[in-house]
Amino acid sequence: MFDILPSRSRRILVCGHRGHVVDGHENNRPALRRAAELGASLCEIDLRQTKDGRLVVFHDDILDNASTGTGLISQLDYAEISSFRTRARNGLAIDGQPIELFADILAFSRDLGIGLIVEIKDQFEGTAYLENVLAALRDAGMLERVLVSSFDYVVLRDIKRLEPRIHTMGINYHRLTEPALTARSATMDVMNTDYPQFSADLAESLHGADIGVSHYVPPPQYFRLRAGYGLDYLETLDALLRAGRIDLLVCDDVAWAMDFVRACGLTVAKVDAIS
Repeated sequence: MFDILPSRSRRILVCGHRGHVVDGHENNRPALRRAAELGASLCEIDLRQTKDGRLVVFHDDILDNASTGTGLISQLDYAEISSFRTRARNGLAIDGQPIELFADILAFSRDLGIGLIVEIKDQFEGTAYLENVLAALRDAGMLERVLVSSFDYVVLRDIKRLEPRIHTMGINYHRLTEPALTARSATMDVMNTDYPQFSADLAESLHGADIGVSHYVPPPQYFRLRAGYGLDYLETLDALLRAGRIDLLVCDDVAWAMDFVRACGLTVAKVDAIS
């Protein structure tokens, strides 16, 4: 099973947010491949559903911002979407990639030897959507090598009811009065908190309830600029990692994250090597 508390043995999971995205790719094979080459434990990907009920890997609800297409994914059949190619949000020149089916990305990630965080983005009624997600995970042999994540904690509760073996992660942007109770209410295995809301006491509350702690941080240039004004969050992050407060570090720049956690004396855990 997925080790959600590697900090207890001086290890940490490193996750590429949408893959390794700083070269312009996201949610596609080059982004995942490069993250794996750099040593990532997992990659985060995003799910959307097409008009004809196909699950595709893409972040936005519209195609306009990160592909050669236009329109709402939910209003287009996959046959239409499959003709479009990805493009970089940051203006970098990249070779456009297909917008791929979830099943194909699952198989690709399995063969790369990396785990996945699968973020469910769509809103929906009933359980058919979640049953499709679970069927794809089972068919790919990836059920126990993923975290299913969402901002919608009802989704996390419902998918755990459908498949108790699945591991789930709630995404949190807030300071919470009772982090562990919030996580338990949604049957989360892991809670992710983004910078700057993360804190040591939040991590302690979650660890006290045997809930894994994930932390998303922006790319390093974000912190370099602020360090010039006297705000050095990387010093704080170093202390948090050394103290074992974080189990999963998520970042757009996998190379930087790998170097940072190793400089803190931690071992990067591999999903295929944990039981």
